Amino acid sequence: MRHRYQLVRLTRLSRRLRTTVLGCGISLALLASLGAGALAAGTPNVVPASGKVAGHGYGYWLKRSWQATFSTTSPAKSCRTLTSDGHRVGYLTLRTLATGTAHYTCSEPAGRPMYVVGLSNECSTFKGDHDKFGTSDQQLKRCAKALFKGARDTTSIDGHPVNVGRLVTASSAFAVEVPRRSPYGFTAGAGRSAAYGFGLLLTGFAPGTHQIHTRWAIGAAKWNITFTVHVR
Repeated sequence: MRHRYQLVRLTRLSRRLRTTVLGCGISLALLASLGAGALAAGTPNVVPASGKVAGHGYGYWLKRSWQATFSTTSPAKSCRTLTSDGHRVGYLTLRTLATGTAHYTCSEPAGRPMYVVGLSNECSTFKGDHDKFGTSDQQLKRCAKALFKGARDTTSIDGHPVNVGRLVTASSAFAVEVPRRSPYGFTAGAGRSAAYGFGLLLTGFAPGTHQIHTRWAIGAAKWNITFTVHVR
């Protein structure tokens, strides 16, 4: 089974890590130890779990980010733009497969909403990418959720913590198209996928410099990622 954790496009985990990930029983309800209060103290830019950007909620943007990953023909740029219904949404993602520490700098216009990629898992109809689950839409959704158990995420915006545990979401099953030269090891051709995990929808920032700092872990894999966003 090739686990594809989106934040770093991790396409292959060792058998030891796979066992660790699947054997970890940490509840998603414990992912953030910030209590059951507001999403964030002093971070009004975070769209609530039931909120929408450009007419769509978290599940849709999780799907869109994975479709962008599947269709990529070269290493991803960290600062991109997605369009929905004529609306432009900033898309902050990573360029590398490697775990560890990374710092990315992006520029966005004031008021533009953003989707910031978080740690998420997908399962697809491609061979070796759905573990012991089937390939129906419902089975792909069950697979993506099951293989995400044990994920941990700690995020802050401009120093204020965000309760990302309340933002965990599942996408619908969706069509994907993989080019011949995928930099992430995907099988070329058409398929279907479903995803489960984190992401941040943000309303537009005020002019100035803002920082999104996040730490992810699943099994033995860990990441420490910082996005610095210059808003003009």
